[in-house]
Amino acid sequence: MNDRSTGAAAVAAAALLAISVLVPFVGLAGAVPDARVAVTDATVSPATPTAGAPVTVEATVRLSGGSASAADLDRVAVVAANGTTLAEATGLGTLSPGETLTVPVTLVVDDPGAYDLSVVATVSDADDETATAGRPLSLVVEQGAPLVELDAPDAVAGADSRVDVTLSNPTTAALRDLTVTVTDPTDGERVRRTVATLAAGGTRQLNFSVRPDGAGDRAFRVRVDYTTAAGTRATVTHERAVTVEDLSADVGVRVSRASAGADGAAAGAGGGAAGLAGLIGGGAGGALQPSTGDGSEGEADRSRVDVTVTNFGNAAVERVVLVPRGANGTVVGEVGRVAVADALAPGESATVTVDLSDVETAGDLRFVAEYDLAGERREAAAAYDFRPERGAVELTGLNVSVGEDGAVRIEGNLGNVGDGEVSGVVVGAADAEFSRPAYPQRSYFVGSVGASEFAPFEVTASVDAANASTVPVAVSYTTGGDRVTEVIEVPLPAEDRDAGRPVGAFGGFGALGGVLLAVGLAIPAAIGLLARRYA
Repeated sequence: MNDRSTGAAAVAAAALLAISVLVPFVGLAGAVPDARVAVTDATVSPATPTAGAPVTVEATVRLSGGSASAADLDRVAVVAANGTTLAEATGLGTLSPGETLTVPVTLVVDDPGAYDLSVVATVSDADDETATAGRPLSLVVEQGAPLVELDAPDAVAGADSRVDVTLSNPTTAALRDLTVTVTDPTDGERVRRTVATLAAGGTRQLNFSVRPDGAGDRAFRVRVDYTTAAGTRATVTHERAVTVEDLSADVGVRVSRASAGADGAAAGAGGGAAGLAGLIGGGAGGALQPSTGDGSEGEADRSRVDVTVTNFGNAAVERVVLVPRGANGTVVGEVGRVAVADALAPGESATVTVDLSDVETAGDLRFVAEYDLAGERREAAAAYDFRPERGAVELTGLNVSVGEDGAVRIEGNLGNVGDGEVSGVVVGAADAEFSRPAYPQRSYFVGSVGASEFAPFEVTASVDAANASTVPVAVSYTTGGDRVTEVIEVPLPAEDRDAGRPVGAFGGFGALGGVLLAVGLAIPAAIGLLARRYA
């Protein structure tokens, strides 16, 4: 081989080597050598990102006007310094030569701090050859997002259920203009509350109310919009699955006699059942004075009942009203409707005292508790066997005297042995075959006598002493709205009736005659004793 052949071979080898070096270099520079792609800008929103909150990077990608053909913008990514892709957007469309496209890429940085990132754009041509361009991005993340906690411990299907949202500020600066929105899992309705300022390190609890439409696990979502210490607006969201229970409507009503404050005095009242016949007490002693004990407080207690409404269910009841109804279902007009409570939470009770003193008819009463629950007006009831307070009188301490002319005087006490007041009480002698009322005290107006109280009375009559064995005494009074008249036969003393003398141990003189007789007998005895002594 001559020198010319050797030189030609050397040139050919050198050319081959140059080609083998240039081919990978073009591939490194980009498989689309005519597509000049660049990331011309990258902006961050919000300007001051906060940890745990979404951050949007808007990358502006431009395909040079000198490019030979259009290119597909396949991908725009935000890449960390270690090469990890933090977020990306793909399938972004076609760029014509000279065209610009802005692409938003959203990411979340959990920890505060400074980060050196890159925005990388990738394009490809019709031959699937690609080119890549990048732009550095410095990102500073503040620790500014509030911490959000959600609790709905008593969520009930179909009922207003409380949702507690707790906000905490972990930063060293105040957060301002917080708007908290809870999304109802049923229909997506949003309920908002606002907080003007949440101090550094501070905590605030907000109460919401939602109404789930069914039982089971439901997603409750909270969104908090706020202003950071740097003055930028930011948003944080929180979602939690809450177990919703089936609605249990269980309201109980209990009726009991009200506890008495004080018992009325009962002076001079004889024991025994209500009514006059068979209740006349004999014995010594005349009529007593009216009792002075004030039994009004005890009487009021005896005419009252305590009605307790208890919510045994698992949802709050509202607008609780008590309606006493009679046996025919009508509202007892003397009592009317009684407000119990604006609301009763599960397990809560409320008691009202109802005065039944104006109710005059005995029988069953139904105490109906009406309330709102789960959008409906409902009711629960309890029966109560009502017996109105009624007075009952008894004549005690009677002193009956009969004169030689048949004049009878009856003195004693009228006692109220019932549990209600008697009013308009009149005691008088009644007409009979062998007796009739007589002056000066044919009848005696007693007036009103409270429960366990008494009042004196005195009546006169004229009898046929030879034939009469009793004197009828009529007692009329009003109790429980009824006018009652009872007649009792007061027996005449048998020994004095047979002897034709009034009551007493000294015949026709009566008690005073016996005293005068004793004095008359004592005077002669004393005179005789003195005569013998000085004789």
